[in-house]
Amino acid sequence: MSKLSEAQLLDKLPAAKGWQRHGDMLIRTWQFPSFRRAIEFVNQIAGMMEKIDHYPDLVVSFRTVRVEMSTHDVGGLTECDFALIDQINAIHSDR
Repeated sequence: MSKLSEAQLLDKLPAAKGWQRHGDMLIRTWQFPSFRRAIEFVNQIAGMMEKIDHYPDLVVSFRTVRVEMSTHDVGGLTECDFALIDQINAIHSDR
């Protein structure tokens, strides 16, 4: 797995709706009506992460969940990050 070039990133960014670029990372934050719902969301995306063996950083603060997407091994964004973003956005497009 290799880090995407700047040109590749610029090509892929429009498909990452709701995600904000911060250097070599994409970040998205969700607000939930309860702590329980926030944890259900974390558990749901954790299953996706396990399935593809890719683990972005997750930050939980009461009813807020932030996903910090990056591939630690290469120090930036890869195809795997965008694949996971697509999966998360597909099931949580309403948020």
